Amino acid sequence: MKASEVPGLGDDADVWALLQPTRDDRGWFINPIGPNPWWTVLAALVPALLCTILIFMDQQISAVIVNRKEHKLKKGCGYHLDLFMVAVMLGVCSVMGLPWFVAATVLSITHVNSLKVESDCSAPGEQPKFLGIREQRVTGLLIFALMGCSVFFTSVLKFIPMPVLYGVFLYMGVSSLRGIQVRTLLQRAACRLPALSGNAANLLNA
Repeated sequence: MKASEVPGLGDDADVWALLQPTRDDRGWFINPIGPNPWWTVLAALVPALLCTILIFMDQQISAVIVNRKEHKLKKGCGYHLDLFMVAVMLGVCSVMGLPWFVAATVLSITHVNSLKVESDCSAPGEQPKFLGIREQRVTGLLIFALMGCSVFFTSVLKFIPMPVLYGVFLYMGVSSLRGIQVRTLLQRAACRLPALSGNAANLLNA
């Protein structure tokens, strides 16, 4: 039920106010087969394999970006544990008919960038030196705890304009590009274009 359908919340609200299944003819748990014939299970093996490869690649790429040497992480990497937790959550979400839980690359990179430790600049014009990452689990735990509690804050969240949320997502995407090797290579190539074009002009004039 949407907030606009609840008396007293207004007609313009587009936030879900009650925690219940989206349809009245279904419960919290979904029958994997349902009214479909038995052969649909066999037919779903091919797309399921493709989805498995896609989720594996998304998870591992995000983990490799977060745990690269440039971040100077001291604690061990939990590649297998992360993938195991994603697999468990995918199973739970599938049985309950919920959206799949996968690694969010932009969110992961933004989280790591927010935990960077840099040296204090003492000399004028000196660039801060990257020292490492504050490795802890408090921020991640609080982030997802607040995400879960957001279902109880619908009376407040409905007042946030959608352009504000889009702006936050756009800022997260752009800010997470800092330190990415592809962006650095493109930036260096763009800086060398004037010199290359000048050399080409000189060769043509010669």
